[in-house]
Amino acid sequence: MKPSHTFGLVLLAIAATVAIEESRMAQLRAHLDRVEASIAKTPAGGKAEAPATASLTADDQPTRVRERPDAKPDATAKKAGEDDGSEDLSKTVRKMWENPAGRSMMNQGVKMAVAMMYGDFIDGLELSKEETEYFRNLLGQEMADQQEIGMKMMSASPEEQAKLAEEISKRAKDNEEEIKKFLNSEEDYKKFQAYKDRLPERQQLDGLRATMASKQVALDPADEEKLVEAMHRARTQPNVVDYSGAKGFEEISKGNAVEAFEQNWTRQQENLKKEVSGVLNEKQMEAFTEYQEQMKEFQLMGIKMVAGKKGQADEAED
Repeated sequence: MKPSHTFGLVLLAIAATVAIEESRMAQLRAHLDRVEASIAKTPAGGKAEAPATASLTADDQPTRVRERPDAKPDATAKKAGEDDGSEDLSKTVRKMWENPAGRSMMNQGVKMAVAMMYGDFIDGLELSKEETEYFRNLLGQEMADQQEIGMKMMSASPEEQAKLAEEISKRAKDNEEEIKKFLNSEEDYKKFQAYKDRLPERQQLDGLRATMASKQVALDPADEEKLVEAMHRARTQPNVVDYSGAKGFEEISKGNAVEAFEQNWTRQQENLKKEVSGVLNEKQMEAFTEYQEQMKEFQLMGIKMVAGKKGQADEAED
């Protein structure tokens, strides 16, 4: 199951890193090779850029050339205290982070995730090789920051977690400004925001397709687009918390992370049923609900990992 960007910027940096490295590495490398081959056809125009995890400054930034064409738009939770493997996975990820070779592998996973998630949008911009590399680094910087803060939160005190949540919010805001500056176009920036805002939904499409195909209730492309928009509306309603970015860290730092997530999940599912009822038929809704339960389990595992011991202690007390 491909991890959803809904929790990707909270969990892609943590649990999904292991999933990428252990079960998706070969597939993502093949995809990256194709991307690199496409980029290589464009003449290079500048110096090599730093890795995705390196800080990017205004002095290093190549402003995008504006003469190019505009981009085209493009299982039920377990009971408290029950072992779901999150603790073992948490230990595995921490060991990877503490080891230089493991950290390098995780950073490579970030680069691959950028190529996989933003490839279509980047292709539509028709950038030069230098611009493409810089833009990919900017996009990877946000994931790398989430990865770093997420690792620190695993062993942080409640007070430290609150400070780390503030730090990731600041970094995210700064990085967004750099992206806007690079794109050098209000129209393209709005398209980027729309594309990014719907990544949590689009990252679920492969898993949904597989689930629905197994039930012989596949969606056509037009209905897939309608489903993406319906899921996006449900996730962005004012009565739910969006765990897709810095806000997720803020929520986890408040304590009672699992309980808060469960309550939020219930509200979001109520929104979701209303939004998708006009898109899916009865059989498709059954398959969709089954997939949502799988996603919930994966998200809970990541929430527990990021919350650390305090989050599990809060859960045990409830």
